[in-house]
Amino acid sequence: MPYRDLFPVTNHVVYFNHAAVGPLSTRAAEAMERHAHDQRDYGALHWRDWYAEIDRLREAAARLIGARAPREIAIIKNTSEGLSFVAKGMRWHAGDNIVTTALEFPANWTPWLRLASQGVETRVVAAPNGTFTPEDVEAQIDDRTRLVSVSSVAFHNGFACDLEAIGAICARRNVLFCVDAIQSVGVLPIDVRRANIAFLAADGHKWMCGPEGAGIFYVAAEHAGTLEPVEDGWTNIDRKGKFIGAPIDWLPDSRRFEAGSLNTNGIYGLRAAIELLLDIGIENVHASAMHVATQLANALQSFGFTAPILGSPIVGATPPDVEKTSILFLHRKLEEEGIVTAPREGLLRFSPHHYNDAGEVERIVDTLRRIVNSR
Repeated sequence: MPYRDLFPVTNHVVYFNHAAVGPLSTRAAEAMERHAHDQRDYGALHWRDWYAEIDRLREAAARLIGARAPREIAIIKNTSEGLSFVAKGMRWHAGDNIVTTALEFPANWTPWLRLASQGVETRVVAAPNGTFTPEDVEAQIDDRTRLVSVSSVAFHNGFACDLEAIGAICARRNVLFCVDAIQSVGVLPIDVRRANIAFLAADGHKWMCGPEGAGIFYVAAEHAGTLEPVEDGWTNIDRKGKFIGAPIDWLPDSRRFEAGSLNTNGIYGLRAAIELLLDIGIENVHASAMHVATQLANALQSFGFTAPILGSPIVGATPPDVEKTSILFLHRKLEEEGIVTAPREGLLRFSPHHYNDAGEVERIVDTLRRIVNSR
């Protein structure tokens, strides 16, 4: 596969676990090493270069998700932080409600339920078959709905919801649209403007294949004043060049959510990781990852596994006889064979990326067939 040589992980294991933590490419690792060596050898002498790298990350992230301007991008430590900024920063009133779904990871669940103490109701879109429709979302909206917050891709079974259709509903119903995009940014094309997304959070250590502790938080320019920052510091205020006696007015754009020093080393790695995705082209990344995932799903189903493809490269699989061959057992045995997956919600989750290939699929299938037949 093109760009496969940029991922040394392929020399050691079969890595189908990008929905958990993605491996660093050589480009990302080398960018972080250059910065680490610079700080080691020169301290903060080159701080202007560090600040320029922050701006370059904003520009790259804006291009990746279709934002209008880099200043719509805040740099955060993780998705949970960005979603909490939305939950804590909106001015809620008793009787308001928000709509989310039954497929959510805790990051897009607990912030909304905690609003109950303010009299805010959380409405949950049911997903009995692991999916839901935009119409299911709209059925939960009424004239007191302030926000709809969904995961672009369900973390366990890979269901990819129709963001543009849901965004159109939100726009028509005058409801803000928030997206937990950690399972899509970096592998699925996403356009925040076309989908009418007001807020989006995604940290870089999964499908972007960046380091942990560095992520992006998109706030549409027209909604910058909708959220009140919940953290105060020296970098999110318009201090007019002053430290002592500085003004306390927040910056007018998404930088108002960056309350202190950022993870500069992580920023170097994440920017390099995103630039690689842009070089390849996110449409090409998506097509390659989906091709490998579909090959795997078809092969698994050929000997009795259930392995649906639900719009993303995440394949949540179950063996022919889950009572006889448990998910945890399969996960452990695969790991012993150098095949990295994850057990999630009763599924054996595979999550390949663009650089994975058919040879790795064959190795997974042969190994699983041997394990299952030996039980």
